[in-house]
Amino acid sequence: MMKFKDLLRSLSRYVSPAWMAVLLVGIPAIILLFIPPINGLADNGDYFMILNTNNLYIQNPETYQYNSYFQNVYGIRQFFNQTDTGFLSTGGLFITVAVWLNKLFFSSHLFDLRFLGAVYLIALLPAIYLLTNALTFGMEKKRSYITAAIVGFMFGDGMYIIYFNSFYPEAAAYIGLLYFVAVLLYFFRVKTSVYGFSISMLVSVLIFIGAYRQFLFLIVGVVITAAGLLTYLSNRTQQLTLVATVLGLTGLFITLFTLTPDMTYDRDVYHSVNRGLNLDAESPGEILAEGDVNPQYGLLRGSSYYDEFSPIPLNSASLKKEFLNQTTHLWVAASYFLHPKELSKLLAIGVKDMYLIKPNELGNYLEKDSSEAGQKTKFFALYSQIKAAVFPKNFGFFLLFAAVILVVYGIGFYQGLKKGQRWLCFRFFIVLGLFLNFFLTFIVAAIYVGDADFTRHLFLTSVYFDLLLLVFISDLLGNRILSDERTSFI
Repeated sequence: MMKFKDLLRSLSRYVSPAWMAVLLVGIPAIILLFIPPINGLADNGDYFMILNTNNLYIQNPETYQYNSYFQNVYGIRQFFNQTDTGFLSTGGLFITVAVWLNKLFFSSHLFDLRFLGAVYLIALLPAIYLLTNALTFGMEKKRSYITAAIVGFMFGDGMYIIYFNSFYPEAAAYIGLLYFVAVLLYFFRVKTSVYGFSISMLVSVLIFIGAYRQFLFLIVGVVITAAGLLTYLSNRTQQLTLVATVLGLTGLFITLFTLTPDMTYDRDVYHSVNRGLNLDAESPGEILAEGDVNPQYGLLRGSSYYDEFSPIPLNSASLKKEFLNQTTHLWVAASYFLHPKELSKLLAIGVKDMYLIKPNELGNYLEKDSSEAGQKTKFFALYSQIKAAVFPKNFGFFLLFAAVILVVYGIGFYQGLKKGQRWLCFRFFIVLGLFLNFFLTFIVAAIYVGDADFTRHLFLTSVYFDLLLLVFISDLLGNRILSDERTSFI
């Protein structure tokens, strides 16, 4: 015991808990992303839109291998691009910085994806530092280092970090969401400038929600959290500023969702019905007929938009008119309301995919470093492997988990109302907002694409779950689940 105390004393002299978490995330990430054999995610076919919008292109289209191998070198366009796909994502901001650095230090004609990995990693580490500081503030030294170790173990997991060596927008969403929660918890725990907090929250929300069209719905959880913040702020001007900020964000995201073209609409609707609603339905034709859709399209059940052979040709005018134009996402949502059993089946599939974090069908190695097509890495992925092996594989577990956590923090909410400790009310709304977006991400993914590329579409559910688990564990370690005494108040 004395040896552990001596080790802790020596450690605290040189490395704070926050810096320890940064090292636990940063060192394995550097090995995974930059030291040969480097790791990343192969292209599943979605890169084209992102590359084209950012003036990049696939150099070797004849030999380029989708899914099987990670590729890190792409071409940089030297002329005006007339075929810009207009793919909007905050991930484009990180790509722009990475391309600029690439031109400065490497080449103006070739882009090495590791520059993007470096930009993402540099952006991530301050979020880890801030999150750890917020969680360990006022905590006993030994417990603060335990908390820091858990942060590094969870959010430095290789299955999260591997997205940094890819063009998938989930990397930007990951970083933005960690900043959002870190800023909320830091403001709740440490207390800082309201206006600095507001700007930080605004930027982080823009990054994680603006990363991908599907994430625009997550403004709902942000609004819920902001409602709790209103109970925390005592100044009328601050409250009005917060309301104006949230309303502006909501209006911005609604406008973006309405005006920006959905370039994968046909594919996503096709999958939402055939890989979702009708995937395991006993009578797919009847479900279609209930929604005034020709029941013969029930023959497409289980098929993919990219199948080489299809019962009904994908390029037929009748498929577009009678099926794709009729089965909108709202139509699918309404059908799930009438057939909740089908939604339940799909969510059960989603739980298993959620634990994977990264798509299992995508290779992680360069072809020259791989012994076989589609080879996977398991470097520094112990936490995700434990989750996949230990946690229950049914959706009911998450409902139970949410009920328990919300009841526990609900008691704190009651104590806050009773004793006039408004920060406890705010804490409850933080947890409530995170849970709401956790479940919303599940539902939206199911409605949006069915089980097609389910792991990627459920990426943020894993992040939300880990954040909620981390907050609960840190509050247990800090003995502040039911009460959290403060001597001052904003």
